[in-house]
Amino acid sequence: MIPENNTTETINTSNWKHQYYPIIICFSGLLILLIINGLTTTTISVFDKSLLDEFHWTRSELKWRDSLTNGTAFAFILFSGILIDKIRVKKLMLSGAVLLTVALFSYSFITSKFQAYFLHILMGLSYATAGSISAIILVSSWFKEHRGIALGVTLAGTSLGGFIFPPLIGSWIDLYSWRDAFMILSILPLALFFYILLIVKNAPSEIGSVAYGEDRNISEKTSDLLDNGLTLSEAFKTRTFWLICICGMFTFYSVVGIVSNIFMNAIGLGFSETNARWLLTLYFGIAFLGKFAISSLSDYFNTYIVFTVCCVALMLGSLGFATLNLSFLIPATIITALSWGGIYTLYNVLTVKTFGLKSAGKINGTISMFESAGAFVGPVLTGCIYDKTESYRNAFLIITFIMFLATVLSLNFKKAGIMDKQ
Repeated sequence: MIPENNTTETINTSNWKHQYYPIIICFSGLLILLIINGLTTTTISVFDKSLLDEFHWTRSELKWRDSLTNGTAFAFILFSGILIDKIRVKKLMLSGAVLLTVALFSYSFITSKFQAYFLHILMGLSYATAGSISAIILVSSWFKEHRGIALGVTLAGTSLGGFIFPPLIGSWIDLYSWRDAFMILSILPLALFFYILLIVKNAPSEIGSVAYGEDRNISEKTSDLLDNGLTLSEAFKTRTFWLICICGMFTFYSVVGIVSNIFMNAIGLGFSETNARWLLTLYFGIAFLGKFAISSLSDYFNTYIVFTVCCVALMLGSLGFATLNLSFLIPATIITALSWGGIYTLYNVLTVKTFGLKSAGKINGTISMFESAGAFVGPVLTGCIYDKTESYRNAFLIITFIMFLATVLSLNFKKAGIMDKQ
């Protein structure tokens, strides 16, 4: 009797690519975010003192740079998400690496704030095309099991760059100049371009494999995790989607507002430039650990409860900064960094678990628009409040209140449910 024909095939997992390529992709995501996020959104404030000394800008004029980076990401990230769903992530990542190379190299020649603003627009485009959303979708498509841990490792790259680069950049500024430091940094995204070109694959199907944890005996029609999940219109109908969007806007306003001003705030409280750089390094080092450790918990504990606890901790950390007490500066930095590491990663774990990967580019892009809106307003408004009051106290108190609102919203995540279509 001839067996009935079907579309099931067994994947040969003896090849090293099938066994180890998910791990390679996971650490590739970490490397990409280390460079892209690290050199667009997390360590650029190390140059603040040098730029203020040379150009004599006001604090708010300086912080418009950071807001333009985030504002550009806000404007283009949904379009980037649409492109991800159409052409996948690799081509966008290559484009982002080129844009960042051009921006950093050109930064060494600026003579006015408007030139700096234009280059931060390029940085925003780089972030929108090769930053967190692209990395999240890339890594998620390679992992069915232990996705929380995999995303934690990958997203830790956003903080690892902030841990590694501040002391390096500071030493280059001291040894050479801030212009030379930018020129040196431009080598990194150029090298990243060739790494992505040669190593990164969009999905396991490109090497005839399956995602980590996928059944070896799989249907050809369901073998790709990128085909599973909700569409954007279906996600719009869920309460969870809008709660995540609004909470994302609040938390990104808070954290980016704090991080972009930690360096100058520390100097204002009596830190030397060198110690202020190390404080920034401490922040990103703790955030790195938080992203990995707390995201790992999402594979074993209730993700919504862990997220709310992190929101409470971030609120307490911002309150510590608002005291302007030198003895609270390091504890507030540690608490803020640890909680933000968890929040940042859990946003993405929640999004992928709730909505799947079918329209992940559009869905994550829309959510990131809200996050980028908060990140756009945070630095410049915090800088404006400082210019008006000559103190960070009121700015940090506002952030504390906003984090209180975010905490209240997060309490409703679980009530909204997973894939609720109401």
